[in-house]
Amino acid sequence: MPLSAGFYDYPEEVGRRIVRVLALRQDYPEDHPWAHPVNGEWVTWANGKFPVGFDTREGLVLRQLSFSDEGEERPIIYRASINEMLVPYGDPSPVRFWQNYFDTGEYLYGRFSNSLALGCDCVGEIKYFDAVLADELGNPFTIKNGICMHEEDVGTLWKHGDMFTGSNEVRRQRRRMISFFTTVGNDDYGLYWYLSLDGTIECGAKLTGILFTSAYPEAAPSLMADTGSGVA
Repeated sequence: MPLSAGFYDYPEEVGRRIVRVLALRQDYPEDHPWAHPVNGEWVTWANGKFPVGFDTREGLVLRQLSFSDEGEERPIIYRASINEMLVPYGDPSPVRFWQNYFDTGEYLYGRFSNSLALGCDCVGEIKYFDAVLADELGNPFTIKNGICMHEEDVGTLWKHGDMFTGSNEVRRQRRRMISFFTTVGNDDYGLYWYLSLDGTIECGAKLTGILFTSAYPEAAPSLMADTGSGVA
């Protein structure tokens, strides 16, 4: 729903004609959307708190990640996402030298995210989030189970065996994983955010899929030696 923007002296808005947008949900044609404002989905885990978002270009986005320190909310990250995925093929042959893709900026890899399946893409105790995006004509569509969130045990967080008291204590390390998978042509990317009990925040990426190969004449070994076979 577009609304008049007002003026708040934001430098990036000076000289532009803009509107501000709020999202409202309508469950059936006669439903009053004013009753269902969509303000994002907040997640709380251990002492951490953040909303999960999804973008057509970047896919999974974490925003306003904070940590509760004895009741005080300490901001850590304002916005976390993968803003680009560069794929340089490095093949100097005449028909392949130009292959150098920006899979996020040019192809919008959030747009091609997968619907994740229990037991295949994700295992364990899982919370799924649907991703709602707009297609090329501006019509909304839903990627069912586009985001997977679950908790993992990752070994020992803290341990001490005391020689004087005979005590032996251990604390397990757990981490919250938020992820999505997207397919851009022949490549499949898995993007992961890891939030651990010790405050560690990590980002991980996996590349899988099908090789995009090059073909060369069998009778031209010198050509292959000069240009390489060109795979990605």
